[in-house]
Amino acid sequence: MKSTTGFFLAVILGILILTETQCNTSSVTPEIVSYSFAVPIINPPDTFQVIYNLALLGNQTAHISFQDSAVWKIEIRSQSLATFSFTNPANDSTIYVIRADTAGFKGGVKYSFTLNNSISDSTRRLYFVRFTKLPFVDYSSFSPKY
Repeated sequence: MKSTTGFFLAVILGILILTETQCNTSSVTPEIVSYSFAVPIINPPDTFQVIYNLALLGNQTAHISFQDSAVWKIEIRSQSLATFSFTNPANDSTIYVIRADTAGFKGGVKYSFTLNNSISDSTRRLYFVRFTKLPFVDYSSFSPKY
């Protein structure tokens, strides 16, 4: 009797879970466009991510040219001992991003975003960096710009 009741409750619970996940589509977010670091990225969408390979040692650089001058949020979405930075092409200075940062990028300029990986990590293979355009932040009055 106990095993029949337990089985019946498990079936009912399973049906409820499946019904809830099938009907609850309002929380589904559109997929974020992903790019490999190895391919030049020109005029990306307002939200995208760059994927780097943690199995490779040394520098991996993504080259990104934005269509318009705008303010962007840069978020590191992975845990790793690798360092992430971008280069200001106006003066060749390097800006390091620890977890997240916000920067103004000029349209039509090629920026270099570099992952420096000096430790091979067999448990983590990919390193994700998300870029989100901030349309409500005025580029002309924002600082810092690169």
